[in-house]
Amino acid sequence: MPENVDIEYPLALILLLAIPFFFHIRYRSGLKKELSAVSLIDRTLEPNPVKRYGPDVLAGTFLLFTVLGITNIRYSTLWQSTDIESRWIMLVQDLSGSMNRPGEVDGHGNRASTLGDIALAGAKAFINMRTKDDMIGLIAFSSYAKLVCPPTFDKAILTEKLKLIGRDSDSILFRELTSGGATNASYAAWLALCTFFMLLPEDENPLSLEQLEDFRRRLSGRTLDRIGIPEQLKKVEFGQGMVIILFTDGRIDACQSDSDVKKGLPNFVNIIKLIQKLGVKFYLISLNRIIDPEVKDAIYDRTDGGTGRIFYMPGGFSAKKIKEVYNSINQLEKNRLLIKYSNKQKQTRKFFTGIAFAALIAYCAIRLIPPFAEI
Repeated sequence: MPENVDIEYPLALILLLAIPFFFHIRYRSGLKKELSAVSLIDRTLEPNPVKRYGPDVLAGTFLLFTVLGITNIRYSTLWQSTDIESRWIMLVQDLSGSMNRPGEVDGHGNRASTLGDIALAGAKAFINMRTKDDMIGLIAFSSYAKLVCPPTFDKAILTEKLKLIGRDSDSILFRELTSGGATNASYAAWLALCTFFMLLPEDENPLSLEQLEDFRRRLSGRTLDRIGIPEQLKKVEFGQGMVIILFTDGRIDACQSDSDVKKGLPNFVNIIKLIQKLGVKFYLISLNRIIDPEVKDAIYDRTDGGTGRIFYMPGGFSAKKIKEVYNSINQLEKNRLLIKYSNKQKQTRKFFTGIAFAALIAYCAIRLIPPFAEI
């Protein structure tokens, strides 16, 4: 028997042996002898072939396909499905006080926009570039990081949340974050990664809040040579289209000093190594060329199969330039066409039962309905 074929109740095939036995008993009952006697008296009284053989053929068909329906022969077929890859993207936006500096000169020589205005315009343009199948979230940070919008498919909701951290909104969130002078990029990246953890299905055993806090502490302090991943995360395929895009104008340090540890800041290098090890893409858009060499090396390190890139934007920062950067990221993170092959099991029970039922109806018609019975 082929590998893709099996029988649900193979012992039921023994019933096939009963079919010849049934017809043997039927012919011994004397029916054929009576028909022969009639044919000797008058040839015209002998039944026509339909009346003579039809009921037996239909009865045999009914019994045969009833048995096959009981056994239920099953087979597998290869199915192909095509889907657009869905991306999980976290936009991490620096909102420290320095982002309120004038950023772009208009046609009259006036400072028209702040760095924050230009950065948010670029983020909005990027959101509009993405397909409806992408889930995009938003995090803003300065001295601390805050999840502004969990990943969502709804671009309208995301755009409204983006306005909350804009200068024109003058929201409480905007005032709180812009009053902070520090640039806590490492914690913002950690929060973005934790957002992905929280999106995992319950059956994939995501980490609890206590476990995440303990994991964060282990990532603080000195730079680790190897990043250990908790057992709950080893089976998760994070590399399936997960992306973190972090925009900042601050200095990027590893955050491994004692004061950083006391503040609860995870080591940025360790965070990036973890992101890379999980297969998540990481893009850093920096207005400041002062980046810790360890951070830079970690972003470009492809030892664990992850990829990262730094986009420098020093001097002449404009809406046009930031949109070009986001367009480059959009091209790097294109939604792939995924072709999936799967085996789907089919059953023959309904098919065989249908034939058996049709044979039974035809048998009853020949035996009972007058137009057929008189043939």
